[in-house]
Amino acid sequence: MKATVECLECFMRQAYRSSVLATNDIAVRRQILVKVGEELGKMDLSYSPAELSLVIYQITNQLSGNPDPYAEQKKIQNDLALRIEDELRQIKNQSQYPLLTALQLSAAGNIIDLGILKSDEIDVHSAIEHAITISFAVNHFEQFKKDLQHSKELLFFLDNAGEIVFDKILIEELQKYTKVTAVAKGSPIINDACMEDVYKVKLNEVCEVIAMERGWIGAPWRQLEQSLRKKMDNADIILGKGQGNYETLDDYPGNVYLLLKAKCPVVAKHIGVNEGEIGFISTKLATK
Repeated sequence: MKATVECLECFMRQAYRSSVLATNDIAVRRQILVKVGEELGKMDLSYSPAELSLVIYQITNQLSGNPDPYAEQKKIQNDLALRIEDELRQIKNQSQYPLLTALQLSAAGNIIDLGILKSDEIDVHSAIEHAITISFAVNHFEQFKKDLQHSKELLFFLDNAGEIVFDKILIEELQKYTKVTAVAKGSPIINDACMEDVYKVKLNEVCEVIAMERGWIGAPWRQLEQSLRKKMDNADIILGKGQGNYETLDDYPGNVYLLLKAKCPVVAKHIGVNEGEIGFISTKLATK
């Protein structure tokens, strides 16, 4: 999807939030905001919001000298999610429809997004209760089940730290149908899951996990390394979690499913849902 003018306001809010986490120096925070403001006028809105917002975090890291401003927040979210891992697995195992419930739980995990929310704004138990009692606003689950019957390889693009515990429950279920390979970030970017987070929650004990060469926001497939592009081309199904992956994978010419909560009006409008609703979207069906 392409960015809009509305995204520019959001970029400034992201810049402020990241600057606060990166440094206590007010002068440096101001430098970050000024520099990001200068970049806004240069942005080509034909690119996705995820691709354009990358410069915010590059500027933040460079000017603050802090390569991973969200490190402590990621640790908090991993620990929080690990504390309820057994509860999540029990909910899935007791369900009459474990695959659907696993998807709903994974969607609940998508609320753990410190690029959008502050840690004290997150109520995980409420998210779980909400996710398993509502329908997806866009629901391509039946087609997904059909595709799984013929799938030998599913490539799962991870989103956030903490959230990957919820994804772990889903991947355990998906492995009953197809081989799953998960994709993490190659270096820190916002609160996205890196290999350090993968090892922390032991996702690598459930499925193969590979890392991108760098810390992209989402998965801008035209810019990804050749080895990962080859895996994408060979996958029977690609499943992307969260807005960043939605913004960058929605036009990939493969069998792509996107699971996310629409956390901003721009993305909600693009999907065709209300802000705050959850979608499980086949890009093939969405374009028909």
